[in-house]
Amino acid sequence: MTASVPKNKFDNSWLHISVLIVAILVAYSKIFHAGFISWDDNEYVVHNKDISGFRLENISAWFSRFYVGNYHPLTIFSYSIDHLIGGAKPFVYHFTNLLLHTGNVIILYTFINRLQPQKVIGLFVALLFALHPVQTESVSWVAERKTLLCAFFYLLALLQYTGYVAKPSVKKIVAVTLLGVAAVLSKGVAVALPLSLIAVDLWMQRDIKTRKVWLEKMPLFNISVVMGIVAVRAQAAEKMLDLHAGQNFLNTILFAADAYVQYIAHIFVPVNLSVIYPYPREAGAMDYLCLALAVGILVLAVVAWRKKWHVLLGGIVFYSVNIALVLQFVPFGECLMADRYLYIAGIGIIFPSVYYLFAGLQKVSRSIIAVIAGAALALTLLVLTFLRNDIWLSDLDFFTSILNTFPNSAVAHYSVGALYTRTGQYEVAEIHLDKAVQLEPGNFKAWYDKGLLHLRQGRVADALQALNQCISIRDYTKAYFSRAMLYQGTGRPALAIADADRVLAEQPNNARAYYIKADCLEQQGNIQGALENYEWAVTYENTEPLFYIRRGLVLAKMNRYAPALNDLNRAVSINRSGGEALYYRGMVKYRAGQSPCEDFQAALKNGFKEADAAIAKFCAH
Repeated sequence: MTASVPKNKFDNSWLHISVLIVAILVAYSKIFHAGFISWDDNEYVVHNKDISGFRLENISAWFSRFYVGNYHPLTIFSYSIDHLIGGAKPFVYHFTNLLLHTGNVIILYTFINRLQPQKVIGLFVALLFALHPVQTESVSWVAERKTLLCAFFYLLALLQYTGYVAKPSVKKIVAVTLLGVAAVLSKGVAVALPLSLIAVDLWMQRDIKTRKVWLEKMPLFNISVVMGIVAVRAQAAEKMLDLHAGQNFLNTILFAADAYVQYIAHIFVPVNLSVIYPYPREAGAMDYLCLALAVGILVLAVVAWRKKWHVLLGGIVFYSVNIALVLQFVPFGECLMADRYLYIAGIGIIFPSVYYLFAGLQKVSRSIIAVIAGAALALTLLVLTFLRNDIWLSDLDFFTSILNTFPNSAVAHYSVGALYTRTGQYEVAEIHLDKAVQLEPGNFKAWYDKGLLHLRQGRVADALQALNQCISIRDYTKAYFSRAMLYQGTGRPALAIADADRVLAEQPNNARAYYIKADCLEQQGNIQGALENYEWAVTYENTEPLFYIRRGLVLAKMNRYAPALNDLNRAVSINRSGGEALYYRGMVKYRAGQSPCEDFQAALKNGFKEADAAIAKFCAH
C-alpha cells in the first residue's frame, strides 16, 4: 500500500518493541498475583483431567470433545503444556496468556508496518491494541486463552499473507492456509479469516474484482464452512443456542445493530466496561439510532470504495467481518456482547484511526503533535487497564463488577449468588438468587443455582422445587445430576437412577453419575448392577478413593475378598490420611480371616470414630 505520509525520526523498530513490552508488563503486572475465576476456568483447567498429561487418551479427548460449548483442541493442548510446567498454579497460565498477548502485539506491529512505511504508526496501533482495557477480558482471564492463541495464528496468517501479496508463491499461500487451520482449531471465530484477507487486499490496494484474489482463498473458505458447522454443533451440544428464543426478527436486527455500534463506541470511549452485557429487555429508541448509525457506516464503506480511501474501507471490512459472527444473528450464550469479541475485530477500528490522525497532522507539519497525542492516549489506556485488572484478582471482584455496571442483570445476580453459596454465605446468596428469578423467572440457571443453595441449606423440598423449575424451563444436565443426588440422599433410588441415566446420556464419561447410579442399585439390592457401575465410575475417575471403597465393599459382599482388598488398598494409597478406607479395609480383612486391628487403630488415629467400637469388639484381649 502506498502511504501518503513519509518516514520520520521516530521510526526505530527495536525501541518500539521495547516500549511495547515494558508497557504491557506494567499494565498487566497485577495479573501475576491473580488466581482462577470460577466462571469457565474450572471447566478448562481446574477440573479438566484432559490436560493432565500427553497420553493417547488425553490427545484423543482434545480433538474429539467440546469444552464449554467450543471446539478448540490446540487451546486445550496449550493448557496441557502449562499443566506440565506448573500443575495447577495459576501463575503459569496467566504468564502464558501474557506471553501470547505480547507476541500478538509484536506481530501486529510488524503487520501494520507491512501495510505502510511509517513505523511510528505501527507503534501506536500496536500500543493502543496492547493497552486498551477491552483487552483485559482476553488477556487476564485464563479461560480466554482460546482468543489469544487464535489471534496468534490469525495475525501470523495476516502477516504471511502480506508477503504473499508482495511476492506470490504457492508455498506462501499454503502457509497462510495452515496458519488459518491452526487459528480455527484454537477458536471458531477464525472462520472469518478469508474475509479478513480481503480487507488486507483492500489495505494493500489489490483489485478484489479479479478471479485470482478469490480463488486463492477457496481452501480457507471451505475450511471455514466446515469449522463453522462444528462450532454451531459445539454450542448446540452444550445447549447454549437460543437462550433468548423469544426474540423476533426485528429485535434480532436491532440488537445486532446495537452491538455493532456499541463495540465501536467502546474502542473510542472505554467506560462502563463489563464482563457481560445483558440483552435489552425490549427494543427502544437507542436501538433504532444504532441501526441508523450501522447503516451509515456501511454507506460510508461504499463511499470509501468509490473514493479509493483504502485504509478506511479495509478497516470497515475488517471490523465488520470479524464482529458479524458474534452479533447474535445465531443466538448463543446469555449475553448480547462481550469485550473479548473485540480482540481481533478492534484492529479494524484502531488502524484507520491512528493512520488518519498521523496523516492529517503531518499534512500541516505537526507530526510531533500526533506522537504526543498518541503517547498521552496510550498512557491513559495503560492506567485504565491497570485499574481494570482489579476485577480479575478474585471471584468476588469479578462478579460484583458486573453488578456494579448492570444492577438489574439476572445473570450477574445468580452468578454472585452462586459464589456466596460456595463460600457458605447462604443468607446473602439467597438475596441475590431471589432477585435473579424475580428479574427473569424463565432463567433456568438462576433456578438451578437456587436449587444448589437449598441443597446446601438442607431444605430438600425447596431444592427439589427449584430444580424441577429449572428442568421445566430447559433440559439442563447439571440440574438432573443435582436432582439425582437429592433423590439418592433421600431414599428414592429409582428416581435417582432415572436422573443419573439422563446425565449419562449427555455425559457418558461422568464418573459421579455412575457412582450415584451404583449406590442406588445397591440400595435396591442389585449388587451385580452396582458393581458394574462402580467399575465405570473408577474407569472415568481413578483418583477418587470413595469409588474404590464402595466397589471394594460390593466385592466383599460377593465374598470376593482378594479384589476387594486390592480396591481398599488403592483407596488407602490415594488418601493415606483418610480413616474411612482404613476402617473398611480392616472390616474386609476380618471377614477374610485376617487381622484387622492395625487398620482400625490407624483409622481411629486419623479421626474415623467408628473405628473405636470396632477395636473394642474385634481387638479386645
